[in-house]
Amino acid sequence: MSRAGSVPTGGAASLGQRAPRLVLQVALFSALTLGIGAATLLVFIRHFERSRAEQTATLAASVVAQSVVDRLRPADLHARLSIERRAELDRFFDARVLDDMTLASAIAAPDGRIVFSTDRRDGGAVVASGEMLGSALAGTVASELVSTDVEGSPTKVLRAYAPFELADGSSGVLLVDKDYGPIAAAARQAAITVAAVLELVLLSLWFCLFPIMRRVTRRMNRQLDTIAHQALHDDLTGLANRTQFGKRLDEALATDEDRMLAVLFIDLERFKEVNDALGHDCGNELLTVVASRLGEVVAPTELVARLGGDEFGVISEQADEDSAFALAERLRTAIALPCEIAGLSLEVQGSIGIALAPDHGETRGELLRRADIAMYAAKRLGAPQLFSPGLDDESPLRLAMTGELRRAIEVGELVVQYQPQVDLREGVVRGAEALVRWRHPTRGFLGPEDFLAAAEQSGLMRNLTRRVLEESLRQLKAWRSTGVELDLAVNVSARDLADARFPDELARAIDDHGIDPMWLELEVTESVLLSDRVRTSSMLGRLVDQGVRIAIDDFGVGYSSLGQLKNLRANVLKIDRSFVTSMEVDRRDEAIVSSTIELAHRLGLQVVAEGIETPAHLARLRAAGCDFGQGHLLGRPLPGDQLVPTAHAVSTTWVPDDGGDVVPLRLAG
Repeated sequence: MSRAGSVPTGGAASLGQRAPRLVLQVALFSALTLGIGAATLLVFIRHFERSRAEQTATLAASVVAQSVVDRLRPADLHARLSIERRAELDRFFDARVLDDMTLASAIAAPDGRIVFSTDRRDGGAVVASGEMLGSALAGTVASELVSTDVEGSPTKVLRAYAPFELADGSSGVLLVDKDYGPIAAAARQAAITVAAVLELVLLSLWFCLFPIMRRVTRRMNRQLDTIAHQALHDDLTGLANRTQFGKRLDEALATDEDRMLAVLFIDLERFKEVNDALGHDCGNELLTVVASRLGEVVAPTELVARLGGDEFGVISEQADEDSAFALAERLRTAIALPCEIAGLSLEVQGSIGIALAPDHGETRGELLRRADIAMYAAKRLGAPQLFSPGLDDESPLRLAMTGELRRAIEVGELVVQYQPQVDLREGVVRGAEALVRWRHPTRGFLGPEDFLAAAEQSGLMRNLTRRVLEESLRQLKAWRSTGVELDLAVNVSARDLADARFPDELARAIDDHGIDPMWLELEVTESVLLSDRVRTSSMLGRLVDQGVRIAIDDFGVGYSSLGQLKNLRANVLKIDRSFVTSMEVDRRDEAIVSSTIELAHRLGLQVVAEGIETPAHLARLRAAGCDFGQGHLLGRPLPGDQLVPTAHAVSTTWVPDDGGDVVPLRLAG
């Protein structure tokens, strides 16, 4: 079975390659984001540290200003300083104000004049900014960055403006020039330290992402593999599904137009019986076993897929007719091996249809359709079948007929005729079978064999049955109203019995026409009973409980067992015409008919023989004790108002069993 899923596909590979690229993109994007974030923080921290250093320097200038106040006199702000006073202030500023970072200092009077300056720089005296000086005179400590020359080289300094007030109320401003280099260096160092710590933290977090990303990658790969597998494989069996099957077939057809290729369509026989009798779990187990066997039979280059339900498909490349038939036989043999399910030994068969490319089609749709047609031929013949045009020559006609049949049901082109059923002991017509005919506008009068298959395949059988039942019940009521005491048999299909609404619909129709349910007999073919025994038995029980009689039609052609016949709730057994018509030439068929009549009587069933066409048929059936008969000898199908046996039967006279006088065949009532 593993071979079925071993075929690589481009879709699965591409899915599996997405996860590593995605994780790499996440890693790169996160690294880029962290880098940008770290750079932004670095700029912010540097600016913050620089502002803090500037504020510290300005605050220091304010403190210095307060210490200078004690040494200043009001006259210092208004009069020109003497040499002695300037020297005194120089000594004081040298001792208390100037240091390695303080390059110069000055005192400004209220009118903005510089009345004193340490003047140690080659650039000359300090020049105050009018705006900053005004702000300081208003009582606010201010600062600014300025460039000046120190010992012949341009230097950036932080100039602080610190206001002060003397004892007499006069005020002034102390200007202090701090070397900005150490301030900037301190701020930079602080920023670098903080940024380094932050970067280490961010890098640690980023590296911690790698184990998480590896786990995410592995998990994503597993999930992608799972999704890819589920998209192309059947959940129950693990085989390739219809999607992968179609894709592989398209690829094979597109690779080489001249290469031979075989498509095999497989359908399991009696699988529905296993589902109904043992349950869906056992049915699923059977499908799994069959899938495993198919996977073991095919070669590594071949693909087996579950197409749905109990249908499988196989693609075999470079295969001709002989190798395709050999593969089909191996597959059929593997399917037919007994398997243990729920403690039971089960055997199923596989019907296999074969289509070859390019002989039978050059596209996926053509090959699958023709392999399906060949599979249905295999069902009929019991062996693998290769598609041939003869198997499909009626399909265009059936397609056209479907639309015509739908219209025929709607406009009333279908008519019902009635074939008499005669009591073989008394020569009395006791009932009739309703037979549908189609008065086709161009093809003439068509029998059921010409359109019932199209009705089944197109889903029109339920509508057709309703039409026939309605007309038949109307005719039955008309007979009974005129004193003709005939019963009426109407055929129902598998689709009718599969519809849970059918018994209620029938009951309403019987009530609407005001007839006794015992006058109506529903004929169910033996093949329908075999195809779905559980559902059909339940449905027959509901119909019998309503008072309707049940007849088993075409008995003998469906290979039903005596045990099944014993358990069916039926009233009538109809012997298939194929046994009756050959009674004259084959003593074995006569023995089968005689023993069937005896068996039915022992089970409490009445017997109707179909296909009575000669007096010899009639004589042998009467001798065997058959209850009723129908056939061309006793009367052909006719419209309901023309059902007069004495006028239309091939044999218009009847010889009683006691050898009495010849009497005419007559209606009951």
